[in-house]
Amino acid sequence: MKNSAVRLTFLGGVNEVGGNKILLEDFNYNVKILLDFGINIKDYNDQYDRNEVPNSIKELVKLGLLPEAEKLAIINLYTDYHVKKNQDSNDLETNLDGIFVSHPHKDHFFGLSFVNRNIPIYTGVFTKKIISAYYKCSKTSIINNYGGLNWKLFRTGDILDIKGLEIIPVHVDHSIPAAYGFIIKTSGGIVVYTGDFRMHGPLAAMTQDFLNEIKNTLKILHQQENKRGEIQKPRETKVKLLICEGTHIHKGAIESENNVEQNLEQLFTKHPFDFLLVKFDRLDWDRFRTFSSIAQKFRWKFIITEKDAYFYYLLNKDEIHESMKNPNIIADDHILILTQGTVKYRWQEKIRQAIYKEEKGHRLIKYNEIKELDSGFFFYITSLRKDVIEKLNPNFRGAFISSSVDPYTEEFIDNNRTLSRFFRKIGIPSYRVHASGHAMPHHLINFIQSVNPEYLIPVHSDQPHFFKTFFKNSKIKVMIPNKNDRFELKSGIVNGSGVF
Repeated sequence: MKNSAVRLTFLGGVNEVGGNKILLEDFNYNVKILLDFGINIKDYNDQYDRNEVPNSIKELVKLGLLPEAEKLAIINLYTDYHVKKNQDSNDLETNLDGIFVSHPHKDHFFGLSFVNRNIPIYTGVFTKKIISAYYKCSKTSIINNYGGLNWKLFRTGDILDIKGLEIIPVHVDHSIPAAYGFIIKTSGGIVVYTGDFRMHGPLAAMTQDFLNEIKNTLKILHQQENKRGEIQKPRETKVKLLICEGTHIHKGAIESENNVEQNLEQLFTKHPFDFLLVKFDRLDWDRFRTFSSIAQKFRWKFIITEKDAYFYYLLNKDEIHESMKNPNIIADDHILILTQGTVKYRWQEKIRQAIYKEEKGHRLIKYNEIKELDSGFFFYITSLRKDVIEKLNPNFRGAFISSSVDPYTEEFIDNNRTLSRFFRKIGIPSYRVHASGHAMPHHLINFIQSVNPEYLIPVHSDQPHFFKTFFKNSKIKVMIPNKNDRFELKSGIVNGSGVF
């Protein structure tokens, strides 16, 4: 048997929250794959204003937002595919065998806009659906260019074989549907990549499924190991390397999505407000469902923009996923859809047609009709603006509810504090109703101890030193890489870049 030879290069997501990009190379299998291909949203917004876009991919590489492919020995990583409709890709062949997208938050998939169309993009069935919905709801540009990608779709428990390298995707709970972790059977041992996950959400059992599958994989390998040779002393099979998210390793709260709903119900018991302005991440389906449920229960209206309505409508259309049928954009009469002007875009035409087809046109309202609404409504806009106040009845009393979960995943950095200060000046109080999309410190520690890897590398964290503190008396060896550091798994040994 050959000596194992596996190398991991951490191109993003280390010593920072978001922007995960990890190159895994298995030289025995002659395989190169990327685990996620995101861009750090904060770094991106430091370079570009809201309506500004890069001039080229080279510009993003020069700014360090995308990696230099040449230094990674990746041939033709980036695309020549242009954003004109129906234009075929002229991309050349590449030696990158695939990009594995853990979930549809932009800080994990943003870079797909720029990649060679010959590269297979491995992701969950519904993960791709959400990314596609995002793409269809926004203007096509160099930063929203997901057409022509070579999608390879999977479901939990599939075994993906790339030239002998086996990868098992398993669902995890996160603040967005269709999140996955990966169990990777490299020639240097088992590598586990968690993606982003939590253990306090409504689907926490899915994260437990991931943990169970890790243990089951080790059990099978242990049984196979014992069959080698006539006399073989049983030995423990372990995860060689765990790449674990650590967004909240340094802070936590006792919270859940159920707590969010309970706290909202408590607010509604004796509240004096005529309306509530609500802000949360459009991709957070759990939060959308929670606010919709509260509105329906207390006979309030829930106002959303037609762009958001079209996005949710696209997700409703997949009949395979029961959890995505509620709320139902077409059927739920308590949801009002805010329109603006005549139809300019294809998505506007589609959502309006869908509403009129079901004879629900009374649910479409215009901006100048907002002041005519009776009291008792939520007002939700993906990017809540100050000028919304001018559209509301000046005699109404209202409050602002900030409920964003993952601001570093949003297209533009969360502006809740700015909004809160503005609303405070005009007599609108602010509330924070929140449940994180990421595991708490105690959950992370327990998860890592359950996996019990030989080596641990924290990602998606700007406080990675906490991992060293928590496991300083453990046999688990914690390594904290810097950006572009490489680590090699050879014959059971991990060789790093001097960062241990």
